[in-house]
Amino acid sequence: MEVQPLALDADVQALPPGTKIGPWLLKGWRGRGTYGTVYRAVREGDEQGREVALKLAVHPRDARFKREAELLRRGRHPSVPQLLDEGEWQHPNGFVYPFIVMSWVEGEGLYEWAARRNPSSRQVMGLLGQAAGALHTTHEAGGVHRDVKGGNALVRPADGRLFQMDFGAGNYKGAERLTSSPLPPGTHLYRSPEAWEFDLHQGWRHLALYVAGPADDVFALGVMAYRLVTDEYPPLTDGIGCRSPREVNPRVDRRLDALIQRMLSPEPEERGTAKELAEELERACEQEGPEADAPLFEWETVERPEWPQEGLAAAEELGHRVLRRDREVVRVAAEADAARRAEAERLQARAPSQAAPRAEHGAPREWSGPGLLWLAAVMVLASLVLWWPRHKEPERTHEELAVVREVTAEEKGDGGVTYVGDNALMSSYATMKAPADRGIAQEVPPKPQPGQLKPDAKGQCHKGYVAINGGCWLKADVSLEECKAIGFEYRGGCYAPIFPPMREPTSAPMKRAGPER
Repeated sequence: MEVQPLALDADVQALPPGTKIGPWLLKGWRGRGTYGTVYRAVREGDEQGREVALKLAVHPRDARFKREAELLRRGRHPSVPQLLDEGEWQHPNGFVYPFIVMSWVEGEGLYEWAARRNPSSRQVMGLLGQAAGALHTTHEAGGVHRDVKGGNALVRPADGRLFQMDFGAGNYKGAERLTSSPLPPGTHLYRSPEAWEFDLHQGWRHLALYVAGPADDVFALGVMAYRLVTDEYPPLTDGIGCRSPREVNPRVDRRLDALIQRMLSPEPEERGTAKELAEELERACEQEGPEADAPLFEWETVERPEWPQEGLAAAEELGHRVLRRDREVVRVAAEADAARRAEAERLQARAPSQAAPRAEHGAPREWSGPGLLWLAAVMVLASLVLWWPRHKEPERTHEELAVVREVTAEEKGDGGVTYVGDNALMSSYATMKAPADRGIAQEVPPKPQPGQLKPDAKGQCHKGYVAINGGCWLKADVSLEECKAIGFEYRGGCYAPIFPPMREPTSAPMKRAGPER
């Protein structure tokens, strides 16, 4: 892809493919919000590599991007997009716009996902547990999201993983104040009772400022959960007069009903922490009986043209059918999900070394002891594949190592997107790892190690390996901490040396290495 020159009047919200932003080349536009616009991008020089999500400010010198990058850097969790890079880009007109680069998260907006399916209480508890786990990681790092809602949550259809998106409205201890209004940025339907109470009694004061905390995020999570299982928002944000989810929808599991009511408590201390809720939701998922697997919504029996006009208007306003699901829509979605899962499992089986083991509720798992030996064994096996006869092991193409999926539409019918519409972001099944803040990336990689495989006369290595500085390397999908033990970081990726199978092992334990059980 060639770098395209830009005109002085080029609109940052609609830059053409080929535009260079830092070391990244834009491939296409994905979505736009109030303060940012999102593009698909690849690293320059690696145009066939994995795509990333590049989020560019629409206002010069927007300080929100520095804050969002810091929150992403702190919040390492499987349900939080990985920060890959951050920087500033100077437009030809002279203005400077900050940008951040994240792993490409594929998914549907939470409410859109539910509208196209008929989830069970157990499925919902699993998703909410992941969301609570992501919030716990942010809270533990001294941050707060401040805009938790269905529009900022994506569900990856291939494996049902929920991602907490859009930290642009977030805050953390010590961050510079960016707004002058009494209430912080957010979506009004999800604000906590204490926030409204402050605005009512203190908002008129000069320089009055409500400081949102973890309890505000938990309340917003409760609103999101209520909407997810009832197709409607809680009638009042103060918790008084609000019918329980089970009163609105009798199919809601009793334990899930109690947890949602707990999150919506008007008393912050009664809501519990995100960590406590994540643990309780996980236990409920495991312990609840068969009734938790029943579909949450009734099946639609009346054709849309036959709906009463008042019902049709209400459904269109919410963006889907209230407390009903269409069997055909759900069937199509279920088949598509199954196809995605099968494809992901097939690719994962064909490329077992491409994904690093991850902890379910935290950062990537540490490599030590048997884990390192297992990784070393994988590297040796990769070298064997290089020399194995082609009729016994066909070469893998780049397309076989990539996961291609359908692009879903941005969610509709939410309470309003206050900040960047990150629910338009997409991502590969295996999350990229390479936060740019560590400061250990090498611009000039080391020379090949003794005995390391070298490129052929054309400067190319066997397909699947990368030629760098006179040596052949395997790009490993591991964290930077893990990378220190097996190779080096270069241009945001981790590269390990490749040796021919005849090379003697460097240590005896490597001979006995095998998968960790």
